[in-house]
Amino acid sequence: MWFMQLFNQIIYVDFVVLLTIAYFSIFIHFNRSYDKKISKPFFRALILLACLVISDNVDYFYSQKSVPNPSHPFFIMAGFILRVLLILSAIYIMEHGRLTRKQIILLAIPSLINTLVILTAPFNRHVFWIDESNVLHRELLSYVPHLSSLIYFCVVIKLAIKRIRRGFVQEGLLYFVSLAGIAVAVVSEIILKTRGVLISAILLMLTFYYLYLHMEHFKRDNLTGALNRLSFFAALDRLHSNTITAFCEIDLNNLKKINDTQGHAAGDLAIVTLANVVQRCLPDNSYLYRMGGDEFAVLFIGRDYESCQKVVELIQQEMETTSYSAAIGMAKWDARLPFQSIYNLADERMYENKRKMKMAG
Repeated sequence: MWFMQLFNQIIYVDFVVLLTIAYFSIFIHFNRSYDKKISKPFFRALILLACLVISDNVDYFYSQKSVPNPSHPFFIMAGFILRVLLILSAIYIMEHGRLTRKQIILLAIPSLINTLVILTAPFNRHVFWIDESNVLHRELLSYVPHLSSLIYFCVVIKLAIKRIRRGFVQEGLLYFVSLAGIAVAVVSEIILKTRGVLISAILLMLTFYYLYLHMEHFKRDNLTGALNRLSFFAALDRLHSNTITAFCEIDLNNLKKINDTQGHAAGDLAIVTLANVVQRCLPDNSYLYRMGGDEFAVLFIGRDYESCQKVVELIQQEMETTSYSAAIGMAKWDARLPFQSIYNLADERMYENKRKMKMAG
């Protein structure tokens, strides 16, 4: 009888959430060849969400009884721990592949401290306790999950600002929208005592971020991570001509020779090395595009031409520390000219730079 009551309660409150988790899991399973490294974190987050749905509903089920149940505190503890773990899991997903091992460990510390504190609840009345009338009393340490969540919110704000400054405005805005939704859900659960709002907010964030990653997959080059040729021409249509200050063409030297003598894997390594060097040197609001083969392009946004020239010099200096070299040609942007004229000028300067490098070498 009690099982059917609990089941009806879960269906009544969280049916759509559970159905979305099921659909999401099936979609990731069918699409796991897309990127296994991305799929695994999403699977883990969905498992945590499903566990939170169960623990929250069991917690609510027991809280409606007039007599306390011995297992009730453990479901309350699970809710406190899982909420923080889910926020941490979301950060790991959003920053996938960009975090160092040290950063991953540091990010886990608030969640670990929260888990250790909450696990002391059965023998520590400073966390929470349930009286004989089955009334929950929260003490000071029961707010450690909220402090941990606040720390993670500050981390997400910092990461969002960083992404926007690096030119990933859409992703940064997605961070802020996700953060706002989760923050409203947390406040709603604390003040209004609503149920299932945080779970829904996190699930929506994961769903839309997964869709965002798929969109980015089609906008970027698989080998280098740079934006692709289609994205370049879309940017020319999207960006106001007056905001672009310079166009730069970059061409890797001796790629054919590398492919013929060392193999295509070595050629791919040379292309990736060039892309990585350029990405490290580019300032904020500057975008790297792989136009095809060993040809790259850079759009500088809102920067004076002299500073763009310094970036080009820095790229060439950094390439000298590698086993490869690249010819670079840059043209100042002029909104009065068609793009083809600007491209031809940069292309001419790039080949001039290539000839000088061959003569010097």
